[in-house]
Formats: sequence, C-alpha cells, structure tokens
Amino acid sequence: MEVDITNKANKIIRYGLIGLVLLALIVSTGVYFYQHHNKTLTIYDAQVTGDIVQAKAKSPGKITEIVVSDGDHVEAGDVIARMESSITDEQIQQLEQNVKLAQQSLEQLKKGATMTLPAAPQTQAPSAPSYSASSQREVARLRAKLAAMQANPDAYARKEIQSVQAELNAAQAAASVPATPSVPAPSPAPTAAPTVPQNPDIIKQAEMQVQVAQAALDNAKEAQQATDILAPTAGTVMLIDDIAEGAEVKADQVVVNLMDPENAWVEAKVTPEQAKNIRLGQFAAYELDKHKLQGSVKDIVDPSNDESGEQADADGDSRVTVRISLPSGLSFTLKPGMTTTLKFAIGG
Repeated sequence: MEVDITNKANKIIRYGLIGLVLLALIVSTGVYFYQHHNKTLTIYDAQVTGDIVQAKAKSPGKITEIVVSDGDHVEAGDVIARMESSITDEQIQQLEQNVKLAQQSLEQLKKGATMTLPAAPQTQAPSAPSYSASSQREVARLRAKLAAMQANPDAYARKEIQSVQAELNAAQAAASVPATPSVPAPSPAPTAAPTVPQNPDIIKQAEMQVQVAQAALDNAKEAQQATDILAPTAGTVMLIDDIAEGAEVKADQVVVNLMDPENAWVEAKVTPEQAKNIRLGQFAAYELDKHKLQGSVKDIVDPSNDESGEQADADGDSRVTVRISLPSGLSFTLKPGMTTTLKFAIGG
C-alpha cells in the first residue's frame, strides 16, 4: 500500500520556513538589543604603572656589578648593585683636618681676643690696636666652604677648590699676625692683658661651621664604605638605560627605579568624548600576561579641571587620564610598561 507523504512534506517545509524566519527575527532582535543597551567601550594602549621609588648611589664612583635584572622582584634591603667609591683616604684626612681647624677656631673665639696695653708713651699716644675678629670669621667661613667642596669634589672644578684653599691659607696667615700698637718712643713694661668678649653671633656661626665640617666628614666616611646599593623598598626593578657595569655615577644619582606592586595601576589616555562614558567605580576588563583580570576606575584626571591643565594644554594633549585598579595576590610578576586593552561595559 502506497502512502502519500506529499502533504506532510509540504507542511514541514512551510512551517520550517516560518520557524527559520522567526529564529532569524529573534536573533536579529537580540543583537540589536545588545548593541543598543550593552555597548562596549574599548581603549587600546593602556599600560601598567605606579609609584616609583629610586635607589641612589651614596657617593661618586663606578658601578662594578648589577645584581638584578629588569622586571625582577626585590625586597627592601636586597643588594641591587655594587660600586667602587671614588672617595680617597687623602680626602678623608683633609676633611678630618678641616674639622680640627674649625674646632680650634671655635676655641679661640670662645676665649676672646686679647690685647696688651702699654704704658702711655712720653711723646705720643699709641695708635688704636686692631682686632682679629673679622679675620677669624673669614677663616671660619673659608674652612666651611672648603669642607663642603671636598665632600663633593665632582661638583667643583679642581681650580675652584685650589682657589678656595689659597684664600684660606692667606686668611690664616693674616689672622696669625696680630696688629700691635705703634709707639714712637720706648715705653715701660706693659700692663696686664684684658680679654675682649666676642659677639655671641660669631660664636654661633663658628659652632655651626664645626657641625658642617663634622657632617661632611661623617658623610664621606659612610659613603666611602657604602659599596652596596640596596633596595629602599620592596618592588619591581626598572633598570635605567645608561646605568651598566663600568658606568661612572655621581653622589645621589639614580641607579635603579623600583615600582611598588601594592601601589600600581593600569593607566590609559582617553578622549574627552570617551571620558563621558567612564565614571569612578566603573568596572573594566583587561588581560595581562595571558591572565584575564577585572578592575575598577580609581581615578580620572581631566587636564581642563586639574591644576596642571595649563601645562597639558601647552603640550597639546587634552586627553583625560584614567586609572584602573589591579587585583591583589597576582600569580605572575607585574612589570611596569606592560600593555593591555581595556573594555568598559556601558549602557545605551
């Protein structure tokens, strides 16, 4: 017995086409609803950055070894580089001499200037004697200046240091020869020598010069022994391009930058139009080192509202800076300069 399935097939085709049309309509409606009610704002070229702490050389010298590599994590106190100080034993001895001379000058000032008063001459009164207080002040000033220059010799030319040394020698010679009263005729035996009290301000100045000389000596001794450059805090190493083994460095020159991972964030520049769709606390998705992460907007810096807006406008960059938080307890090493793409879900 033959079964006619034509009618059944026609029904299946007819209703199947209707179903496909309805499915397509549902999908297109869903896409339209998603596009108009759940838009995504994508920001490219965002970078990891954060608070930077600098590790510096304590004295002038030469880098002999870089212990760490770019991107390494270090703890506070870890050795990150070693150097050879250029402060010599002769410089230390000179600074010790400067302290000794400053102390002697202070003691002389505290004792006061003395003068011998002769008996009145028979024919002419003696001329007024001169005092050495101004000479002593000049000697103390030049000693302090020389001590400061010798503590940081790289900051001064050799001729400058020699010139100050010559001025000091001349001042010391002038101060060591007291002026004596001139009399035209022999006089009787001198009377007792009274003490002339000094100005308290001069004493304070001399005491300060002793402290400056002593501080210069202490700093030089410490710097001479400081051959290890230590990490001042825990963080991620950021090597500086012109710092390598054999490089000459000055006192207080930055050798390595450290980024504290606890104070790091993702930063991006957006246009003012894009910034209208971003608000504080808004979530953003991004990927770092193949790890999918999510953070929230922690800061928005608009040059037009910021104190530095005039400078930003002068540089021709009116973009808004957006900072996104990083999750804590990351399973990978966070490195400054890592790039990523931010995606913000925004409403229609």
